[in-house]
Amino acid sequence: MALALVLSWLFTGFWIAGMKALGLGKRIRRDGPETHLKKEGTPSMGGVAFLLAGFLAYLFLGQDPYRGLWLLGLGFGLLGLLDDLSGSLGRPLRAREKLAAQVLMGLVFALWTVRQMAYTPWPILDVLLILLAVVGAANAFNFTDGVDGLLASVTAVLLLPFYPYPFAQALLGSALGFLWHNAPPAKVFMGDVGSQALGAMVAGLFVLTGKLWLLPLAAIVPVLEVLSVVAQVLYFRRTGRRLFRMSPLHHHFELLGWGEAKVVFRFALLTALATALAFGGVGG
Repeated sequence: MALALVLSWLFTGFWIAGMKALGLGKRIRRDGPETHLKKEGTPSMGGVAFLLAGFLAYLFLGQDPYRGLWLLGLGFGLLGLLDDLSGSLGRPLRAREKLAAQVLMGLVFALWTVRQMAYTPWPILDVLLILLAVVGAANAFNFTDGVDGLLASVTAVLLLPFYPYPFAQALLGSALGFLWHNAPPAKVFMGDVGSQALGAMVAGLFVLTGKLWLLPLAAIVPVLEVLSVVAQVLYFRRTGRRLFRMSPLHHHFELLGWGEAKVVFRFALLTALATALAFGGVGG
């Protein structure tokens, strides 16, 4: 973990410097909270740096039964990177295109996984459950990544119960090293390349360790984030009004007056409580 943390801290620092030298930065939505407008130009796609750091640390000092999760992370990370770059490429990726690619990668992982373990007596149901977990987590983590330090903090908490595994140690260390630069006010954002990869790998870790049923409770914050988006869309289509001031959920609380640091602290605390309940209560 220490090696991954140091490498992530260094790589992310170099990434920030490189992005600034190239004049590349994040474009901020004009319909978001006004406090976010000052973030215009902040370097993004920092997920490249911390994922590389975690993989190298694992490669040098790790090795456990979960090394295949790096391939899953690579696939979702590359898709996220393409999504991050799509605006510059002339045509942003359509939602259905991203979903199709996610389903394909999730299906490959699910078919590989059911050869090793089962959650139900029916392999086809296992495939569907695993597919839903991986694709759902990738998108839920992506929605959660909208406040400085939020997703990295939530991910770090979710990885703590898996600390004995080298894979989790490497991913945890890399997330913490990135968080040093991503803490409010963020000097870098992880981008879709980081959030999608983290979601897929964390979900995959829950699946391969036999903890799939604990994922919805432990990852309560990403679950609530994606549900808030779905509820907002459905409610607006039905009534023409907004259910939340803004979705995903963290923006709603920002518009209620919570500062970004307060959102991060309280959402991380909620994740800690839910994870403790999942592993020490329901899961215990």
